[in-house]
Amino acid sequence: MKPCKQAYKQVRPNSDEIFKGFGFRHLSDATQYYVHPNNQSYKGTTTLCQPIGEAVMLLTDYISGIFSGENIGDILSDDSGNTVCLDITVPRDWLASGVTDAYSYRGYIDSTSMIRIGAYDKNGRLIESSSNSLTECYKLLPVLMLLLARLILTDDGYCSAFLSFAASPDAESFVGLHEDFYQHFKNDEFLIDHRDISFPKSAVNSFSEKYRTISENEKALKQRQENVTIVPFENGTFSEEYLPLVPDLKEEFVLPKNLASVCNAVVSGDVTAVLLHGPAGTGKTMSCKLICREINMPVMETVNCTENLDEFVLGKYLPDGDRIVFRESYVTAAIRYGGAVIFEEINFARPQYLAFLNSLLDDNGFVRLDSGEIVRRHKNFRFFATMNIGYYGTRELNQALYNRFNAIIELAELSDEAISRMLTARVPECAEHCDKLISVYHKLKAKISAEELDMVISPRSIENWARLAKFEGYIAAAEKTIIPIAKCDRAAEDAIRGMIRLYKWQ
Repeated sequence: MKPCKQAYKQVRPNSDEIFKGFGFRHLSDATQYYVHPNNQSYKGTTTLCQPIGEAVMLLTDYISGIFSGENIGDILSDDSGNTVCLDITVPRDWLASGVTDAYSYRGYIDSTSMIRIGAYDKNGRLIESSSNSLTECYKLLPVLMLLLARLILTDDGYCSAFLSFAASPDAESFVGLHEDFYQHFKNDEFLIDHRDISFPKSAVNSFSEKYRTISENEKALKQRQENVTIVPFENGTFSEEYLPLVPDLKEEFVLPKNLASVCNAVVSGDVTAVLLHGPAGTGKTMSCKLICREINMPVMETVNCTENLDEFVLGKYLPDGDRIVFRESYVTAAIRYGGAVIFEEINFARPQYLAFLNSLLDDNGFVRLDSGEIVRRHKNFRFFATMNIGYYGTRELNQALYNRFNAIIELAELSDEAISRMLTARVPECAEHCDKLISVYHKLKAKISAEELDMVISPRSIENWARLAKFEGYIAAAEKTIIPIAKCDRAAEDAIRGMIRLYKWQ
């Protein structure tokens, strides 16, 4: 039989609601949250079912128990991840809600098309089966959990998504996990045997043990990040003339916690060159400025390498009355007197204009000006750079220059909280629609990634949409701000329009 197809035909007689499933019911339409690129439904809709939804949520309870220190069982596997064993105690709230009659499940799947499961009562005795029907004792639940466990163990992307969901469940991720699982296994057939289970000897790897260690490390890292006290440069470190250049940023801009320790390393001089990279809209340049704000360091110059970087980056000869004199740039002033410079999109720059950085960022840093003067790097000079990787027009950064950065940091996507804070601070009128704006943003990112489209969507795009919507409404404003990211791909434009019109904007 095909368990995923069967799941859409089976619903509990006592309720059609997916237990812990964010209010979704059997056959709920969840198209507004996610549409898989391989969706073959006639209308292109995403429909949920109770058995798959509850398998996702019961496995989530198991993984959440690993994070919290509670133990409701384990998943064992062989080295390949194809043989998977399940030994789960059903939580009391699941029993109380009538989801299943079984107090525990055991089962395993191997490289064959056979799935073996056993449902047990409160005394640990096998619940005898009078038929092969999967409706009895709600036996479809452990079958789907075994397939979910196999997908988690063999697909790193799905594993990462599931672990993130277990740590912070939300409706959109739930729909994505449900639909990705269904699309993966929808045509797979298995023989299912209900019996008393003994596990194969090859299943020696404990999922709980592995991820308990990961969880403990993550907790320790989080605790350390939250306990960092930033110690800024002492008063008098920088010239009074340059103190007005210390960034003064609005309150919606908050330093990411993982950069607090970098601040102290920059102040101490253990880190003098920092490279931040990540997709558009992750706040790379703003993070550089936030670091400088926290440590009271003036930003002497911000150079956009796509426009402003040329052979005169350190200064140029200019007429002064009847003379031609050399005028230093603020970049050179920072090198000479201390302070920070930020090179935005450094991998857009022509390599010949970056050559001076090799000597500047070397151990005995210096630059040679066109005037012939050699300027030694001040002890309080700091260099920050940002870049996107793989964007049109970018170059691979020279390895010698790349190696001169003391810290290379990939910035994660902005959190929903950060995007919401930014939107409501800059466009207060969008507050009531903020959740919908962020939902569209995530859907578009998922579509771009899944279909490998040549499109870019960023929080900046959503902000532009919200700003224009003040004057002409969200659907009309999307035509000038969001739809154009499709670059005249008519099919993509129509898909984005359909996605936006699923929401009520009035």
